[in-house]
Amino acid sequence: MYFHENVFTIKRGLVSISFIAILLSSFLGVFLILSEVGFGADLAQKIWYNDAINYIINWLMVMYAIQVAMVLLPGKPNVTRMNVAIKIGFLMLLSVHFFDVFPDNMAIEQHSGYKAEWLFNYGLILFVFLRSWSRILNNLYSKNIRSEKLFVFSFIFLILTGTMLLLMPVSTTSPISFTDALFTSTSAVCVTGLSTLDTATQFTWFGKMVILGLIQLGGIGIMTFTSFFASVGRSHHGLTEGSALSSMVLSKNMKQLFSALYAVIFVTVFFELTGVALIYFQLPADAFSDNISRFTFSLFHSVSAFCNAGFSIAPNGMMNEVFDKAYGIQMTIAWLIIFGGLGFFIITNYMERFLLIVKNFFRHFLRKHEKQFQPNLVSINSRLVVTTTFWLLSFGTGIFMFFEWDGVLSGLGFGEKLATSFFCAVTPRTAGFNTLDYSTLMFPTIMLTILFMWIGASPGSTGGGIKTTTFAIAFLNAFSIGRGKNKVHFHNREISNMSIRKAFLMITFSIFFVFLSTMLLSWHEPGVAIHALLFEAFSAFGTVGLSMNLTPWLSDSSKYILIFLMFAGRIGVITLFVAFIRKTRFLMFSYPEEEVFI
Repeated sequence: MYFHENVFTIKRGLVSISFIAILLSSFLGVFLILSEVGFGADLAQKIWYNDAINYIINWLMVMYAIQVAMVLLPGKPNVTRMNVAIKIGFLMLLSVHFFDVFPDNMAIEQHSGYKAEWLFNYGLILFVFLRSWSRILNNLYSKNIRSEKLFVFSFIFLILTGTMLLLMPVSTTSPISFTDALFTSTSAVCVTGLSTLDTATQFTWFGKMVILGLIQLGGIGIMTFTSFFASVGRSHHGLTEGSALSSMVLSKNMKQLFSALYAVIFVTVFFELTGVALIYFQLPADAFSDNISRFTFSLFHSVSAFCNAGFSIAPNGMMNEVFDKAYGIQMTIAWLIIFGGLGFFIITNYMERFLLIVKNFFRHFLRKHEKQFQPNLVSINSRLVVTTTFWLLSFGTGIFMFFEWDGVLSGLGFGEKLATSFFCAVTPRTAGFNTLDYSTLMFPTIMLTILFMWIGASPGSTGGGIKTTTFAIAFLNAFSIGRGKNKVHFHNREISNMSIRKAFLMITFSIFFVFLSTMLLSWHEPGVAIHALLFEAFSAFGTVGLSMNLTPWLSDSSKYILIFLMFAGRIGVITLFVAFIRKTRFLMFSYPEEEVFI
């Protein structure tokens, strides 16, 4: 017994020491990488930096070897097989630098200026850094901190980190101001797409990759990202940790929360990789210098589309000749926007339904077993979101084509008009890609676009706006009042009073924020037409990214107004209120009810 206690003490001590060593070593490695890459270095300095990084990798190998060895010793703490497999995987990857596995003169070296072996080492240290430090950040979710505050401050932290990275000399072709760096970082993290700078020409290969990373982290949420890294391989999760994650990941109950977390990552990777493949094979090969450029271009636009970001690395965006009348690519991007805007829970909900249909097919027709029946598999949220999305897209496509038939659509065939109108109905739903110059649209079309930007995407998605469910509940409530009912129903379900109150709050304060911001914008931009400023404000709040060619010419004061709007639109008005307003205690009494004249 005494022997086992000593073994347990030694084992626990070595595991703790090795984990702390991995934390500090990975942090030092990231610091060296940023020092070398971010501020430039000649060849001799690059060699010195990479020798130092190799020493860090060797040290990490020793630490992971210790952790794997501790698994073989008897006694607690026990770890899951997945956790052991991850540690062994890290150990194998860290040993790759002992072997000459990377050929010289790879195409990626021509783009980055760094050897493929160096880039592999950088990525490996960054991965170890994310894995180890995610566990530290994940411990914050188990503290007695309001989940909404964690959600808000996680975005603030990511925005400031992105700002610092974009201010490094390596990120831009010429120095940029702090305001422009903050604006670009906020736009990327809040998946908006508004930009005061030309992404294609102002940012280098490194800067574009920073923006891509910010879009990805902002789209799925840094709390979701860190929780995924920290929870892989773990068998137990705390209740407070799940409560914190519930502000980012929608699920039916706490039991399914971490399954939903993995589903978010799986859905994101699946759709983005599918988008990469579809865009890559539709791009003209002669438009790119090599396959690396073509792949990077496809990856950036696939991630930007699915995350509803609207950023493009093509000069002049999607009005570039690469996209001109490339309706296959446009439809690929449009459907990525739609799926990204539906929300992860809705996608996984319908995936469950599809898998059950497939399972029943094999059970009934092949194995001659009875079909399984699962009631209410498609939730009321999913039905409401899909129905609303369908009618908005149908209505938007038809109205856009009607208004612009002899306008910007003149000269196109019917199929081309239909495809262009469909794309222009999709992209205001928080995406921001534009194949047309919005300053040339008719005023009714601009108002239609503003309406769609205000509505935005769906709850739990990568988009902003008041959300499709809010708009649908308001519409159903109006329809219910018109019929003389005192309840709101949809598909044989009664919408809760709390949902109606939240919808009212979202609509009221979204209009208040946008019109107050427009008033301030008109004060700082006296020579600009009011409809252009209103368009810009709704675009920022809806995290859309469309503009009437106004954003680059705004004053710094106006840029900060849009920064706040983008942040409020991505976080959500309700989340901001709940995060910073103390919750009222439950009242054990009620006041007399009175009718108010409306």
